[in-house]
Amino acid sequence: MRALFAVSLLALVAPAANAIPVRYDFSITLTSVQGTQPGTGNANGSGFVVFDSDLAALGVPSGRVGDLNTPLPTLDLSFDWLGMHFDATNGTLGALYLDSFGAINGWSIDGLLPANACGPAFQCVQWGTSDFNILAHGSALGGGGIALLTQAGVNGVAIGNVSWTVSEVRNVPEPGTLGLLALGMFGAALRRRKALRA
Repeated sequence: MRALFAVSLLALVAPAANAIPVRYDFSITLTSVQGTQPGTGNANGSGFVVFDSDLAALGVPSGRVGDLNTPLPTLDLSFDWLGMHFDATNGTLGALYLDSFGAINGWSIDGLLPANACGPAFQCVQWGTSDFNILAHGSALGGGGIALLTQAGVNGVAIGNVSWTVSEVRNVPEPGTLGLLALGMFGAALRRRKALRA
């Protein structure tokens, strides 16, 4: 029993990974429409994207993380604008932009569509498809940007201004810590079982 307690305690106090989930909240104000307006409803939109801050380590200072065709790991996403809804099933983090110190100072989220006639899969929306792109820039704390929205069967694009802020996500269990706890409990149970047989 003491071994089980000791292993459980060790697993709980094991250092967590450096990963810090960050949440970027944003709002969008419709500024113009080219062609026919996609969607319906309120001209203002809002949403959020959550991802691991350690993604920045994949890039270099003043560089970009992501190739604009491969989705980056996205922990959560929700976005509503002009009566259309996007989430992690049909949208993703497309790219991160880094300042001269390697800190995140910009990002893009994009609809999950294959590459199309206008270029790469991300940061490119094609009229007549249900797609979006939000390209945000600023500082490590927040900033502005631009949003584009298209709709299947509609020959037009909505364009909006974006403002955003960032915050750390709290109370997210670390998978490594939970794994250590489970492994420790399994080992202690196995040891106890062997001791009972002897």
